[in-house]
Amino acid sequence: MRLSLTSLLGSSLLGSLLVSAACTSNTTDTAGLQQLIQAGGEGYKLQLCAGQIYEISEQLNYTALNQEISTEGYPIDDTRATLKMVGFNKTTSVQAQDAGLSGAKLMNIQINGNRLESEDIYTAGGGNIEFGGQNQNQIIEHVRSYDPRGWSCLHLAEGTFNCLNITVQNNDIGPCGRDYFQNWADGISLSCADSLVQNNVIVDATDGGIVVFGAPSSVIRNNTISVQTRTMLGGINMVDVLPWLPEGNFSNTLVEGNTIHGGFATDMGNATFGSNNASAIIKIGIAVGPDVWFSDGRYGTNQSTGATIKDNVLSGALAYGMGVSSAKSFIISNNSFTGNTSFIGTYGPNCTTGTKTPHEPVALLLEPSSVTDLTLTLPENSQFQFVNGTALGLTCLMPPSGDFWPYGDGFNSGAATSSGSGDATTTNTASPSASSGSSSTPTQGSSSSASKSILNGSPSGVVFALTIGMIAGLITAI
Repeated sequence: MRLSLTSLLGSSLLGSLLVSAACTSNTTDTAGLQQLIQAGGEGYKLQLCAGQIYEISEQLNYTALNQEISTEGYPIDDTRATLKMVGFNKTTSVQAQDAGLSGAKLMNIQINGNRLESEDIYTAGGGNIEFGGQNQNQIIEHVRSYDPRGWSCLHLAEGTFNCLNITVQNNDIGPCGRDYFQNWADGISLSCADSLVQNNVIVDATDGGIVVFGAPSSVIRNNTISVQTRTMLGGINMVDVLPWLPEGNFSNTLVEGNTIHGGFATDMGNATFGSNNASAIIKIGIAVGPDVWFSDGRYGTNQSTGATIKDNVLSGALAYGMGVSSAKSFIISNNSFTGNTSFIGTYGPNCTTGTKTPHEPVALLLEPSSVTDLTLTLPENSQFQFVNGTALGLTCLMPPSGDFWPYGDGFNSGAATSSGSGDATTTNTASPSASSGSSSTPTQGSSSSASKSILNGSPSGVVFALTIGMIAGLITAI
């Protein structure tokens, strides 16, 4: 049958061919991709082809207002095009920080930093993605970023303190960095003010899942942060007093409704705890104040100041659910724990000694002598209260060895078995437990159940663990 031009134009076959022809093939080299961006000018969209990998030897730079790099058809799965960095000693794949790049968009694409398993972190250079700078109204959405060679999967810079209003949403981030000394990398590093970071999933970002560098008036909400195979130093970090001025400026920054999962058992142990084949924990679920992170006093008496942290939920194995020190005028309210949770760790080689030794792992740790004008409230019937103690350099704790990881949702622990460590008490994971110790801090609600600790002698310190299972009927009965 002969088809007329009109029928061809109306056919779905030709329509699909025309759509396919719109994307830029992966036979285009790095220089060719950059030339398209340069020549395209304001509003240009560089659309890459679904399912294709683009090996780039240099970073791609946005060059005009409102430009976009995306995958044709805007898929949200593994068919998103991939930019894979193969250049020698290069760390950044896409950059939109120079002046005049407001409105830049990075959407529906994958960024593979291509750090090899055997490589140490590249100490110079930027993150996989470098946005922000001297710009406003940028968007990063439905992007996967992983294996950066440098210090972050996604960095949103402050510029000359004129970066505003970046939206970072619906992205999947990680793994980022390695979980051995000074080879860590952030998931999202936020320093741009008045920005929105929401609905992102961040896995195995070994430094901080989301690190907030002040970023005044920003909102960080409804993100999910978890570990699978690599220990994370922190889930959400608010510990860097620079670069915003006055030092420690977190004014009007809101961290709310985020979910943070520490490690869970991957193998059977006793009825309460099992082992984890990667020994993966989050050391601090939410870290507030520079002293919590830095034990060397580098920031003197400076404090993180002015943020609100509320309605966040934590579970799994952590050293500390929340650590608060050297902070001022924070509102910390209604943060809670759900499911099975343990607080575990051994004192590592970088832990301080004497009066500066960090308090043993607990759900909520506060160093009262270093904080000013805090508002601390907990949910009614909270299993835990804030415990007063030394909250200095908490990342020095190391994951323990043995059966100390709680079972996650859907993990059937079966009948009680003896613990591999030989000294853990077998308990029902549905029984709620409260933090050991008491707090003099003003809180709402109370802890209603007994505490339990599990001690495991080791050359490097002591392991402390607690477990909770939040079953409303059981709590009510108690």
